[in-house]
Amino acid sequence: MIFPYGEWVILFLALTTWIEKRTSRRLFLILTIAWLIGRGIELVFPSTLPWSWHFARLAVILVIFIWALRLTERRILPLLLTSFIMSMETLFLVNDPGVIPYGSWLFTVVPVLAAWLTTKCYWGTVAAFTGSILLNQALVRFTNEGIVRHTDFPDALVWNFGVVIFAVWAGLRVGWQYWLEREMQKTSVESILPANGVGLCDHSEERELQ
Repeated sequence: MIFPYGEWVILFLALTTWIEKRTSRRLFLILTIAWLIGRGIELVFPSTLPWSWHFARLAVILVIFIWALRLTERRILPLLLTSFIMSMETLFLVNDPGVIPYGSWLFTVVPVLAAWLTTKCYWGTVAAFTGSILLNQALVRFTNEGIVRHTDFPDALVWNFGVVIFAVWAGLRVGWQYWLEREMQKTSVESILPANGVGLCDHSEERELQ
């Protein structure tokens, strides 16, 4: 995955939130600043093989982790569980590479499911997944010493998968909430004024991000 899918998704969402003047534009402004700072660090301190540090992506992950941690109640257990699963993946890849078919995809999807099952909320899942990625970097660096010829921090598959799945998930949540509010307004109007066709204007925002 050489093409930076994750960066383009974040850029598109940032432009969309600013054009529509949504409350989430503050989050994407912080993400843009974090990415630029990380990119500047990459230019000043370029990575040498085999360790390829993508500081721009790591900065974005760190900001998302701190932001999500503020919006969730269950923090410790989901983070420990997802970190344990990712540590298992690292050890498997070092000791028995290829023993599990599609291991990279498996150990990317499973932590998301584990985080969701232990938090039962969107931001809790995001916090657990991003936090486990950050914690796992040190283990990857230690276990792969003298073994690999090239390693990305963070892994390109994990980065692109995480950005896409949580962006789509957030979009579906916003659409679902919008539909529910419209249905509730429609029901209330029909119960009060069943004979006329008075319409209401919806001004809902992403209240969770405020």
